[in-house]
Amino acid sequence: MARVTRRLPRALVWTVALVSILAACAPAQPSPPATPPAARAEATSAAPAAAKPTDKPAAPSEWVVAITEEATSLDAGTADSTNGTTLVFRHLYEPLVSYQGNPWKLTPLLAESWTVTDDRVWDFKIRKGVKFHNGDELTAADVKYSIDLYRDDKSARKSNTVDIKTIEVVDPYTIRITTDGPRPGMLANLSMLFIVPRDAREKAGVEAFNAKPIGSGPYKLVEFVRGQRLVMEANPSFWRGQVEPKRLILRPIVDPSTRVAELKAGGVHIISAPPLAQAKQLQEGNTELKLLKGGRNIMHAFNTTRPPFDDVRVRQAVNYAVDREAIIKSVLEGYAEPLHGPFVSAWLGYDPELKPYPYDPKKARQLLAEAGYPSGLETVFNITSGAFLKDREIAEAVASQLAEVGIKARLVPTERAKLQNDWLNGTFEGITSVAWGAAADPDPMLGWTFYQRKGHKPDDKLNGYIDQSRRVLDQEQRGRVLQEFGRYVHDQAYWLFIHAQDEVYAKRREISWEPIPDGQSFANVLFFRLTPR
Repeated sequence: MARVTRRLPRALVWTVALVSILAACAPAQPSPPATPPAARAEATSAAPAAAKPTDKPAAPSEWVVAITEEATSLDAGTADSTNGTTLVFRHLYEPLVSYQGNPWKLTPLLAESWTVTDDRVWDFKIRKGVKFHNGDELTAADVKYSIDLYRDDKSARKSNTVDIKTIEVVDPYTIRITTDGPRPGMLANLSMLFIVPRDAREKAGVEAFNAKPIGSGPYKLVEFVRGQRLVMEANPSFWRGQVEPKRLILRPIVDPSTRVAELKAGGVHIISAPPLAQAKQLQEGNTELKLLKGGRNIMHAFNTTRPPFDDVRVRQAVNYAVDREAIIKSVLEGYAEPLHGPFVSAWLGYDPELKPYPYDPKKARQLLAEAGYPSGLETVFNITSGAFLKDREIAEAVASQLAEVGIKARLVPTERAKLQNDWLNGTFEGITSVAWGAAADPDPMLGWTFYQRKGHKPDDKLNGYIDQSRRVLDQEQRGRVLQEFGRYVHDQAYWLFIHAQDEVYAKRREISWEPIPDGQSFANVLFFRLTPR
């Protein structure tokens, strides 16, 4: 029997600039202010003189965080997988394992250890003494119950359970998962699955549980007033230790400028995705920036099941028509990396030899003519507005460049939750915008974005690469398979490849907080500090 205990795949090389990420479970410490690209030359003069310890304002016991989107549901068993929802879940619930910090550290959470037999039988030892918010002990029965919810065909997290053949309770603190073969992405996928209390959820019913969710995480729900605030208080019985602040409030503020105004006025303490035009001033006075470099792939996916994007020449033409370097430089002010294919430098599978599509309007017109559109075409471009850095401005720049080769793209600003649901169901027209944070393992992204997606016409070669990557345990060999997959996705132009944005936050200086990635994705961070028991 081969025994593997808490094995982490070969370390990936991460590029995280201007931020110091703490080791998981270690007390957070203040770090020097991050210096954004636009402000490097003036960083010395812009930074205030070092304050004496007695001059620093006392850290508040309540933090208010301005977010770009709120949770659509609080029931982990039935909710979608939008970032706003997942953010809340990482504070209310816990998965079996998580990837945290930089470099990524595979962290045992509800599972304290595991063994793998014959590359397909996974036995997880559930941590004893963990309590749900209602005082019930968490056991293997809750784990099986939760994962079975995600295996349902209607679950938005169904893709995270691919290849799980059976799941069984061995004893009150042991769960056994059997796959249909080697599953190198198993732990990454399990880090996306949150454990709910079986008895409490069944007794309450889905609707009542959604109104008053119960998890085992660092915070408990106080109230959720949709469109205004979600209030949580620290869980005094949290098994990992004490968390700060004692009270955490998430406020959805869609407009980036309003988020900044609230931060400067002290109405909020942390904001996500501040407007880049105000980056320099946010690095002065009582506020500072925090960044995760190349933290999130912005994906502009084509619906390849319908004309005109069922033709690879049209998809390629769109890519040749867009000047991504100019967009990164002029619109994003350098807060991004160019997207060569489905991966940027932070991902396993990144191929440094794969070059982005060059800006070539002549080539774009030629391909359109060859595909039967010599006079151009019209399409829909479904976009976010205010959810990501300069998303609306980028879309407007893209539409302008496409118009130069005869492609008229009608911009349709849409709520991000709808964009993701339409993508999963394949019901969108033309081009749609979705996103995924740079991750410790690409398998969850591949399952959610590519594998047997309804927005793709059937492509056995595409799905075959993913199947192959899921059965190779050697990380170097797996990386080569993923590079071949990336080249194929690039050549087939399944996305309009533009950029991976930096994840940018701003905070009040009196708040000792760093954006620590959690759950194997840079798209998810924890808004608290942990003092281990």
